[in-house]
Amino acid sequence: MPRKIILAGEGGQGIQTVAKIIALAAIKSGKNVTFLPSFGVEQRGGVSIVFLQISDKPILYPRFAKANILVAFSSRAISPLKKFLEENSLFIYDNSVVENKFLEKIKGQIKNYLAIPAQKIGRERFTTKVVNMVMLGGMAANLKEINFQEFENALLEELAEKIKEKPEIKDLNLGAFKAGLEEVEKFDQETQPLEGVAPASFKCFFEKENLSWERFPEYCKGCGLCLLKCPVKCLSFEKENVGFLGMPLPTVEIEKCLGCKQCMEICPEGAIRVEKQ
Repeated sequence: MPRKIILAGEGGQGIQTVAKIIALAAIKSGKNVTFLPSFGVEQRGGVSIVFLQISDKPILYPRFAKANILVAFSSRAISPLKKFLEENSLFIYDNSVVENKFLEKIKGQIKNYLAIPAQKIGRERFTTKVVNMVMLGGMAANLKEINFQEFENALLEELAEKIKEKPEIKDLNLGAFKAGLEEVEKFDQETQPLEGVAPASFKCFFEKENLSWERFPEYCKGCGLCLLKCPVKCLSFEKENVGFLGMPLPTVEIEKCLGCKQCMEICPEGAIRVEKQ
């Protein structure tokens, strides 16, 4: 029987890159593979999905109704994954990002799971840009039919152009990949419940007389255009709080803000709202 895998997360989290690396590693291991990516508005912050199949025999069709392995990179990935769960599916998720209120919707359907604090590991040990590689490590540990060395080979091949420009990217990504493997070794489903995190409770609304400034973490990609555009430099990135992609969030010194709305107007994702009376 083919191994049926589905990955889901936010556009920009590197879902497609992870899937391509798995597919390439499987091919290099002599397997038949189908790789069906989903592109569209997810590149601007919607949910991105990939269907993968790996088999010793020819695969007749790239889509499937149920998956053996389901991987959730974000809270919003839960909804599209739900219908692909079957009784013995392995559910892999980032428990430093996925919120409890979303997990509650599928807890009754899940018997086997693996929690990997990928976002936390990336933020504390590497960079949030390699969170997807931490998740890849967790998946690799559960894909025994693929030669382990081929995962590293495929990773380096997929990132070859970026590594050529910035050689340090190689060690960052390989380190994150191995960190994901280590998390699998430490994980014990008997002692670690199926839990995520509480909803973000940090401040998003700032106001002073006749002026309010609001940010929306679920849309922000951390591009920094708002900081560059601000004429009085009252915006800066926070060090602690991050948006849905794990990128830093802008915050405002509201007393300095002019209410010019340039940050709101330049934001490509509509992640800022400024109102002035």
